[in-house]
Amino acid sequence: MGTSKSYEGAKGNPNWSHLSGSVTRACDTGTISNNSLSNVASNFAKFLGGSNYGGRGRSKIGGRAGIRTAQRLGGFFGDVKSSGFRSALSGIGFDVTDTTKPNEAINYLLEYCAGVASSLDETAAKAAERQLLEEIGSEAKDFEELARNFEQKIEEYGIEELLVKYYAYYIYEHLSIDFYEKLIEEKGKAATTNFYTQLRKYLVEKVKNISRNRDLSKIDWAGKEGDELVKNIFEDTLKAFENYES
Repeated sequence: MGTSKSYEGAKGNPNWSHLSGSVTRACDTGTISNNSLSNVASNFAKFLGGSNYGGRGRSKIGGRAGIRTAQRLGGFFGDVKSSGFRSALSGIGFDVTDTTKPNEAINYLLEYCAGVASSLDETAAKAAERQLLEEIGSEAKDFEELARNFEQKIEEYGIEELLVKYYAYYIYEHLSIDFYEKLIEEKGKAATTNFYTQLRKYLVEKVKNISRNRDLSKIDWAGKEGDELVKNIFEDTLKAFENYES
C-alpha cells in the first residue's frame, strides 16, 4: 500500500480533488452504498482523462503499465489455451522440473508480464497481475494442480473476461496505493479495511458482464493487434464506471 503523496505532481489535475474527496467520504465502517463506490470509480476514470483517453494509454497518471502487462498476460493465456500450461511456460523461458513448486511458476510469470515495478503505475499493474494469477492458481498444492487450474479457468471464463477482471484489480490497486495511508491516518484501520474490501467486490461485480466474448484464438498478442485489443478491453472496463453523477 502507498500514499496519496505519490501523486504530488497530479494534484494540479482538476479531477484530483473530486477523486480524493469521494474516496474520503466513502470510507466508513458498515455497509457502503453503491452510489458512494460508483462515485469513487467514476472519479478515477475521470482522473485518467476518461475511457477513451486513459483507456488508450494516453494518460501519464495511469494505464500504460496496465496495458503493457495485459498484453503479455493475454499472450500467455492464449498459449495456454492452444498448447497447455506447461508448454506456455516453456515458451517464455521457464523449464518445469519434477520439483517445480506452484509459487515458482507464478513468480516467474509475474516477472515476465509485469517486470520490475519502479513507478506507481507499474506497481499497480504488478499487484493486479499477482491478484489474478493467485486467484486462478487457487492455492494449488503442486505444479500439476496449478496447470489444471489455469487450463480450466481459461477455458471456463475465456481470455477476455480474465483480462477484464485484471483491469478491475488494476483500478483497485491504483486506488489502494493512492489513498491507503491517508485513509488510515484520517479514518482508522477498521474503516479503511472495510472500504477497500467493499470497493474490490464492487469493481469486480461491476465488470462481470462487459466481456464481448470475442474469438481471440488467432490474435497476434505481441503485435499491433494485441496492443489494440488490450486497449479496447481497458477502455470498455473504464466505460463501465465513468459518467456516474452523484
